[in-house]
Amino acid sequence: MNVIAFVVLFLGAATGLAGQSRPPAPPNFLNINPSWSPDGRQLVFESSRTGRIGLYLIGPDGTNERRLVHSTADDSHPDWSPDGSRIVFDSNRDGVWNLYTVRPDGTGLTRLTHPGAVTGPTFARHPAWSPDGRWIAFDSDRDGNEEVYLMASDGREVRRLTNSPGRDGHPAWTPDGRIVFGSARNGTSDVWIMNADGSDPRPLATGPGQEAGAEVSPDGRWVVFFSERGGTSRLYRMPLTGGEPEPLTPDSATSYESAWSRDGRQLAFYSDRGGRFELFVMDADGGNQRQVTDGRYHNAWPQWSPDGRRIVFASTRDGDWEIYTMAAGGGDPRRLTESPGRDAHPAFLPRGGGLVFQSPRHSSGGDVDLFRMAVDGSGVTRILVAEGFDGVPVPSPDGRRIAFQRGTYRAATDDYHWELYLVDSAGGGERRLTNNAWSSQVPSWSPDGGRLVFFANPEGRDQLQTLDLRTGRVRPLHRSAGNDRAPSWSPDGGRVAFTSDRHGTDDLYLLDVARGRVTRLTRGLVVRAQASWSADGRRLLFSGSGTGVEEVYQVGADGTGLRRLTTGTEGRR
Repeated sequence: MNVIAFVVLFLGAATGLAGQSRPPAPPNFLNINPSWSPDGRQLVFESSRTGRIGLYLIGPDGTNERRLVHSTADDSHPDWSPDGSRIVFDSNRDGVWNLYTVRPDGTGLTRLTHPGAVTGPTFARHPAWSPDGRWIAFDSDRDGNEEVYLMASDGREVRRLTNSPGRDGHPAWTPDGRIVFGSARNGTSDVWIMNADGSDPRPLATGPGQEAGAEVSPDGRWVVFFSERGGTSRLYRMPLTGGEPEPLTPDSATSYESAWSRDGRQLAFYSDRGGRFELFVMDADGGNQRQVTDGRYHNAWPQWSPDGRRIVFASTRDGDWEIYTMAAGGGDPRRLTESPGRDAHPAFLPRGGGLVFQSPRHSSGGDVDLFRMAVDGSGVTRILVAEGFDGVPVPSPDGRRIAFQRGTYRAATDDYHWELYLVDSAGGGERRLTNNAWSSQVPSWSPDGGRLVFFANPEGRDQLQTLDLRTGRVRPLHRSAGNDRAPSWSPDGGRVAFTSDRHGTDDLYLLDVARGRVTRLTRGLVVRAQASWSADGRRLLFSGSGTGVEEVYQVGADGTGLRRLTTGTEGRR
């Protein structure tokens, strides 16, 4: 990392001055800036997994992850109060960076600093609680230069502690009430220490490289900071009284921003050793380093909007499966649902009718129901209430009906038996379409609304079938030696896209219905879900897991132009 990039990262000035929006940054900044709870049971950290920076909680063993605060802005740099009752952080939800506190359950959001309190737009960032919980140190440019400030924990009694031509920031406390901070007053970033009233500032670590992010151990013996003195930013430990720093993390990866557990036995930090920044925990001497978070997430079941401008899909980027939309070319993700459980298989209703999807949100016994909502996520209503697993809702071409599959759990074989049903889009008018010893799944409408194509296994293999809705007659559409699944009828009715394992791996195929000719569209992407046709029949959306996580792809109906629209690690820093 070069010096300029390091200084920008340390100061945070390029990302927050005057409340300006932050430019896109490399997508490997995912899970960073941890802070330990006083009882040692949780870490609070920031993550850019949704396209904005949000705050999350997770156990130090990587379990029980959940989002702390939901916001359309960026929330970052959390720090847990000594008594465990509040978490302070900075946020640009008001257009400029200010400091807030919130309870660990996500309630009680309180703003501590206020825009307009001084002349001109300013920022307040990088808060840190004092050991007794009475004070919060932070940095701000309210007086024209980035300096370290102190205020009471309720936001009052603000006082300036530093005054230097270089930028001072990222304060942290020693157990005896002094403050360590980063300062570029001598031209490069070094670690300094001063009294809580700003007196007696002096350098603590001044290596040949840039250094910052100091944190002092609870017993006051050690200070850990990151430094590029060896060429790569690593974490170092040295006695608070001075001495030679010793590296704690390897030079083969970049590591930043540590946080001590309250018993002083462990350190949480973040590192890009796996190719993107994730949280790690290690012993205080650098031993037993282990990864806590995995920022990869799944994006699946994409469907085009009727006008072709947006894509609706489901993603685990916020912890569990929720419904999102994004621009047709990728980007501009917008979250529509927020509920426990697996909101999945979304689809647009035609003519501005909104969206349908499946969810277990009102179930306590494993049932999944069908829901409808507006395209902005508002007005969620349940279409039907029934026992079993109702899923894969597919609107008819006129939008009046929805075909879906219902599964009944069989304990003897530990699986589900599936049948096809219809229901009115507004609810009611439920009609069973199949009733067989075998399962029938994943329907798709013919363009004239008179037939469904689906897959079933009457002969032991999954094969494509058609159902005439007027006569109820089922006919095989195509036979193969593989398992053919998840069909999707083209807008012109002449082709059916489907998935198959006929060549060993699940991929996307295209059937010319009149000629019976099959074309393979993908290779090695592990495609198992139903594809979505563009209105002109030239492109297909689908999800595949060729990268190890489920991603959204686009491909031409002739097999050309394959393009991945999501990366599973989108984010902004």
